[in-house]
Amino acid sequence: MGSIGVTGAPSREAAPPPPPKTEFGVVPLVGGDTDYGIGAGYLANLAGLKPNVDPFAWRVESAGFISFKASDTSDVASPGSWVSPYQDYYVLIQVPRFLHRRLRLDVRPSFTRETTQHYYGLGNASVAPADDNPSRDFFGRTHPTLLARLRWELVGDVFVEYGSAYTENWLALDPQSRLATDMTSGAPDVRDLLGTASQHGVLLTEASFGYDTRDSEISPERGQYHQIRFRGSPRLGDHLPYQYAQINLTNRVYTTVLPERLVFAARVVFDYQFGDVPFYELPRYEDTFALGGVNGVRGVPGQRYYGRLKLFSNLELRARVAAFTVHGQPYLLGTALFTDFGRLWSDTGSHPELDGSGWGLKYGVGGGVRVQKGRTFVIRADVAWSPDARPIGAYLTAGQAF
Repeated sequence: MGSIGVTGAPSREAAPPPPPKTEFGVVPLVGGDTDYGIGAGYLANLAGLKPNVDPFAWRVESAGFISFKASDTSDVASPGSWVSPYQDYYVLIQVPRFLHRRLRLDVRPSFTRETTQHYYGLGNASVAPADDNPSRDFFGRTHPTLLARLRWELVGDVFVEYGSAYTENWLALDPQSRLATDMTSGAPDVRDLLGTASQHGVLLTEASFGYDTRDSEISPERGQYHQIRFRGSPRLGDHLPYQYAQINLTNRVYTTVLPERLVFAARVVFDYQFGDVPFYELPRYEDTFALGGVNGVRGVPGQRYYGRLKLFSNLELRARVAAFTVHGQPYLLGTALFTDFGRLWSDTGSHPELDGSGWGLKYGVGGGVRVQKGRTFVIRADVAWSPDARPIGAYLTAGQAF
């Protein structure tokens, strides 16, 4: 019999909290395309979980990919029998309660080497040739980066962030390429926008203000996420020659259509760069491509369009298909349908010769598969069609698109 307390009810000891545990996931990758050749790599995630810390106490995400192909003698970076046109490695360390329960730390060292970056001209109306010629259409860029970012939760769902990143850049382009020609003998506006391609460093400092009510950072099903971010790069001598700034406004909304089955997700992104902007940043927002690539307008090649002003949107319908376990680990299988669309402008002034007129929308439509392991790891495989695709865009990566 249980002991009797003062109230006459059996006394019960409070159940101990669940012990901390560790989640681990790793997925090998094999794939490629006509630009990057055939390659292999991995996606991995290691996270520490605690009952009173959501979604994790700490997390380390890592990925690596390297590709190979038979060399074309016109390869701008490394002629020979075989080359490695693409290498990318990173480690992302996240600590949600760093020194204080409202302070979060992200640290991300990375290394990327690309020898088949496209350049077909500036602006929304640039025309891609029917077939790529490496010596004419490609350039190479190698860029290790170290990023550190702190996030402070102010009141409720409002937060501020402060961060800094340093990137060293090595560039390679054929003197007869379209990029080199535009840099040296293009129209004055084009030369001003492109600058030069010598080795250099860029030191970026950023500050942002946001509002976040998502129920999950990894795969949200409801809530909102709105953020405005300011970035600036000072000129510090000849090796850090670029003095420019960037404003980014991102709005995200997540709505549960059918509980635990169907989610509608939407995002709108506005991005403007001004000052002396490095040419390779013109197709990008944040640290990824805008009108193209894996996290922008999918289906469009990642470096297809270059401009300082970008506006695009993503709409996704995400469905949960099944839950299952593998070796005692929980998994969720899902699918997604999406449409992405947007436009850019070479600059804020009127440049119809570069940007065209009218709507000029670039778009992609497609679908994909999502596999989520536990609470902290998502693998995403998307296929997208676009009028700019050759013939489709295919992506395999970690995390939701947004």
